[in-house]
Amino acid sequence: MPAPFFARLSPLAAMALLLAGIGLGMTVLKAVHYDVPLLPELTTTVWTVEARIGFRGDGGSSKVEFLLPPRVSMERVIDENFVSRGYGLAILEADGRPRKATWTLRRTPTRPQALYYQVRVLGGSVVTDASVPPFPPVPDYKEPLASAIQAVLSQAREQSADVFSFTEQTLRILADTDDENVKVIRNVDDRRSWEHLVAEILAGARIPTRIAYGLPLERPLVEGQLIPWLEVHNGDEWRGYNVVTGAPGYPPGFFIWRYDDADLLRTRDVRDVGLSFSTTQTRVAQMDVAQLTGAAFAVQPFGIDLTRLPVSVQNLYHVVLMLPLGALVVAFMRVVVGVPTFGTFMPILIALAFRETQLAWGLALFLTLVLVGLSLRLALAQLRLLLVPRLAVILVVVVCLMLAITVLSFRLGVEQGLSIALFPMVILAMTIERMSIVWEERGFGETAKETAGSLLVAVCGYFVMNEPHLEHLMFYFPELLLVVLAVLLLLGAYSGYRLTELFRFGALARAR
Repeated sequence: MPAPFFARLSPLAAMALLLAGIGLGMTVLKAVHYDVPLLPELTTTVWTVEARIGFRGDGGSSKVEFLLPPRVSMERVIDENFVSRGYGLAILEADGRPRKATWTLRRTPTRPQALYYQVRVLGGSVVTDASVPPFPPVPDYKEPLASAIQAVLSQAREQSADVFSFTEQTLRILADTDDENVKVIRNVDDRRSWEHLVAEILAGARIPTRIAYGLPLERPLVEGQLIPWLEVHNGDEWRGYNVVTGAPGYPPGFFIWRYDDADLLRTRDVRDVGLSFSTTQTRVAQMDVAQLTGAAFAVQPFGIDLTRLPVSVQNLYHVVLMLPLGALVVAFMRVVVGVPTFGTFMPILIALAFRETQLAWGLALFLTLVLVGLSLRLALAQLRLLLVPRLAVILVVVVCLMLAITVLSFRLGVEQGLSIALFPMVILAMTIERMSIVWEERGFGETAKETAGSLLVAVCGYFVMNEPHLEHLMFYFPELLLVVLAVLLLLGAYSGYRLTELFRFGALARAR
């Protein structure tokens, strides 16, 4: 009786488990944390946000300065574009100051002009910075506003436990228009917007606040404007609030464009200036997004980034990385199933040729070459040639046969026959030699069985190596090679019965 599976090979099993754990761990990390898709057809929502600046010139020079989204918001941006139509463009980015685009033109036409700035934004939650603001000074309120604000703050303080709950209670009280103190606050003669007045009220409790202006990415927008949103800091993080309802959180996909009162647009020597924002959504392949953001390769082993290689080399590795899967198929079919083949790697190379010739034509061409070559090899046996010259003769015969089939296919207009040159000539020559030896030593039946087994393994390898999902996984998750290596190590330790042996000993089992 054979020894139990892996009974004597625990170090090997541990090594295989370690390799598989590393490979699967890196794969899961890239798929979950870095959003690298496990399937090539997966798509994700990408929003196109466009800012349009319209104006008229006066015939002279002009200058337009436009504030771009802050760096923290650009973490969601996969690319940006400027459409300026002949205008000079400069991107200014100073330390601690917002990015700014500046368009200039020596002679600006008096007809309507338009400048565009577009960003492609990933959907998802709002990204806020980690800055810690100082505590604001208490404003010097005037009566009767001061008394009303102090009454609101005192009521909110009694009904809260921390900064965020205090803010929520304050906004809830300010939303009650029947409250006498709120009436005083709302009727104050002040040019400030409501969100800025709320921020000043919270400053009375020394709570850091700021106003974020952005766009909700929930439904398409045509020529809209930025909406304000209150942000409050509790000493650890920022949290957004609706200044009208007091509800915490942000609008869906809120894309922040600027903070507080930073000048969004400045112009010189132009008139009839208008600024509007539009948004639309599209479905984009998730793999394209991962490549644009560079996240797909943030954790590649040893810094490998296959997409940065030349295209010809990338195409090569699309094929090369499938060879270990073909070797896994051969090992499984021979060790576990017990299918006999001519050689170890011949089925893999034949399966590679099938990728280009297609399966049906590849089988027909392969059988034609082998049958004709085997017939000539049996005829050469009468000449009693030495081994090496005999192999060289078979190689020449195989090349002549491939050339003849190629020319004949070209004249008949059969394009599939032209791909016969993809078959590995040396492997074919060695296969024909091996087949002739088996024929002479064990007869036609054994030769036919090993030929059928080789073709069966080659067909199985063809389907595995031609599967687009597996090709995607092996190219973008090359760490899966460690998993393949682990499985091959385990197969190398297999000492049980092959499936075909169960049929061999079936009659003996029934007799007992």
